[in-house]
Amino acid sequence: MANKRIVLITAVLVAAIMVLSSLTILTEAAGQNNSPGTSAAQTTATSQVTKQTSTLSAKASSILQDLQSKGVPSNYVYLPSFKKAAITGTNISGPSYGSAPAPMGIGTYGFSNNSGVITRYDLNTSSFSGAVTFNNFTTFYPYDDGPNSVTVQLNSILNNVTLFGKTNYTFWNQNVLFYSARTHTVQFLDNIWNFSSPAFYLSPNVFSSYQGNLVAPVFYYAVGPAFSVTYPFTVNFYLNSTVLNGENTVFFNYTLKDATGAVSGSFDEVQFNSTYGMPAGYSAPQANYYVTSKNLTPTGFIPYDSEIMIGGPGGGSTAMIYNINATMTLKYKNAANNYVNVPSAYDVGSETGETSTGIAVTWTPNAVAHLSAGPSFVYGMWNVSQVNTFDHYTGNVNPPNSFMFVSQGSPFNSSNASWSPLSQSGGYSFWLPHGTYGSSILMSNRNPRTGTLVPGVMQNTHLTWNHARGVYTPLYAFGNQQLKYISMLGHGTPQNPYVLFNNPSPTGYLNPLFSSFNDYVFPDFTGVLLHSTSAYVVMYNMPSFNVQYTQPSQLHALAYFGVQYTTNQIGFVLYNSQNVLMTHNSISGWYANTLTEFPAANVLLWNSQDNLIANNNFTTMDSSLLIYNMHGQRGDNSVMGNSFIQDKSLTNMTYPGIAIDTTFGTSVYGPVALTVYSSHNVITQNYFIVYNPINSPFYSIYSGLGAKYINFWNGNFWWNYYPHSGTYNNYGLIAFGGDHHPISVKGYTPYVFLPYVTNFLYS
Repeated sequence: MANKRIVLITAVLVAAIMVLSSLTILTEAAGQNNSPGTSAAQTTATSQVTKQTSTLSAKASSILQDLQSKGVPSNYVYLPSFKKAAITGTNISGPSYGSAPAPMGIGTYGFSNNSGVITRYDLNTSSFSGAVTFNNFTTFYPYDDGPNSVTVQLNSILNNVTLFGKTNYTFWNQNVLFYSARTHTVQFLDNIWNFSSPAFYLSPNVFSSYQGNLVAPVFYYAVGPAFSVTYPFTVNFYLNSTVLNGENTVFFNYTLKDATGAVSGSFDEVQFNSTYGMPAGYSAPQANYYVTSKNLTPTGFIPYDSEIMIGGPGGGSTAMIYNINATMTLKYKNAANNYVNVPSAYDVGSETGETSTGIAVTWTPNAVAHLSAGPSFVYGMWNVSQVNTFDHYTGNVNPPNSFMFVSQGSPFNSSNASWSPLSQSGGYSFWLPHGTYGSSILMSNRNPRTGTLVPGVMQNTHLTWNHARGVYTPLYAFGNQQLKYISMLGHGTPQNPYVLFNNPSPTGYLNPLFSSFNDYVFPDFTGVLLHSTSAYVVMYNMPSFNVQYTQPSQLHALAYFGVQYTTNQIGFVLYNSQNVLMTHNSISGWYANTLTEFPAANVLLWNSQDNLIANNNFTTMDSSLLIYNMHGQRGDNSVMGNSFIQDKSLTNMTYPGIAIDTTFGTSVYGPVALTVYSSHNVITQNYFIVYNPINSPFYSIYSGLGAKYINFWNGNFWWNYYPHSGTYNNYGLIAFGGDHHPISVKGYTPYVFLPYVTNFLYS
């Protein structure tokens, strides 16, 4: 089987190279931007950014490392935001998020603004209720554990909790809906975090009883029931606080309704250790959920807001929304025990670190937020904004896989622009508060179009061809029909494959709009994304998809998490795609360590089959190539003749805030050349000079459940292989099988697999 597969792939490779022989002029220009072995990110944030050493920064890193070391799945962890709320004097004046990606939805902050008159108020309640109705929804983000999943979170802060008789503690409560748009299933989860001080310390004896998992000293979580749903469906979330047997107690409740019926329940009850050490008969006073704009929580930066929002599926991740038709409400229980709308609201929360983009939010006079696919701007809604009318913007864009950005004000202003999704046919339709908005529509090798959006008028935009523009945007194709718009020739057949654009932009960088990432440094865009394609495609001598990080907020986030680079290469993703040849490319790039154990790599093959990765030069900075196929699906991909060489800056354990790990604790933390969660792939004649060359474990990266991956390893060159020592399995990191014909790399002295990086490469 393996030999037959290699012969077939080699034949396709030869045919493709023959097709490419006519592309000398184009590829020579591309080659100028692709010197093999050159680091993707040599610019360091030196004079621009000073690495933070504050207690808060150290705590952020320690929380992430602690959770990673304990093996807690990211989709059970809903991290706090480490952004400081907007403050004027001693009062909160707005959300901590000023732009997307952000926790889009509804957030209430304890003040209203009526014609410039600020009125402050407190909400002190035993219960918050949030509701969301999904009529339709599509999301895709490749670096999430669930690329078609999001969370909807009802978040609020419980104040004056009693522990051991002392009533001065503050805890963050999250009632979470994990929703997979791929499988149409929902699952309820919750988190509790200690917001009583900047230490975030959750002691092992904080609770007297609970039904979930106490992960001391970091956080608590519980996993509730899961259900299948059909559109439309509505979920009501409840956070309830009471006193039971003298203990402060919280309940996490829900109601789910769709066409098949309704179900309700309470999936978790948590009692705080309120009475321990107190006299018999002692009962703790009521602890309530609290909203105020008069001061911050004891963390020193997170406000006492309450929110319902849409974000990535855990771990500080983000979500790119391509289609949504939904509504939201946020209510609290008043003194008469009735649920009433919050008095005022923004369209964003400030407590959580999970974010989203691609959601345009409007609202009704009765405090219902309407969510449509469009640009995500942060603004006040009822009783904050003075605008109460909305305009409808519609249009069509050709090519349909162009990128559209919208800014507040006109002309177009990239500093406040937000990505706006297009349908697969290039259409858009969204509502925004009455005002003036500029737009910019871009696509590689075409002239961008900027202009002013006109409400109530169908605006059609056609981008004209201009080869001199080069590749200044990512190259995306959702389905075979969109491939022709990002290809310089071809028809998608084996004899005449599509050949993707490979002429770099004159600057050597993508447009700065594509450098965006969220506050946990999850990038919004990849360099190439092929989603659900089956036509034959060649990526030959591609440009580097370089981005620069220049915005103050970006530089702050990079420094915050210890990243020393201000340039990067964004990567290649094949999702549910096949028949792709990647050859003669120089590939590198990094991800922040906040993405540790997420499925991130410079080249990511996710549920993709029958692809060939051949004769490429990988400069490994953390995770170069990752292959994943779901249980029972053959990979049938081939990785042949590639070189994987560790970046020169990554020696002696100097991983400057990067070097993510996709191995889930099965190997030493550090760069890895190739990770395989897939079977029936051919890996042959590759050249590995990376500290951790290969990992193919015994479980699924997606589910964490056991899996057995059998692949064909033949004749690879390994820096850490002892000559004549038999089958190579990287000291057990290839869990099943291994390279039966390994070759040691000449000029390098192999040694036992040590737990630390040495300077063996460049000494």
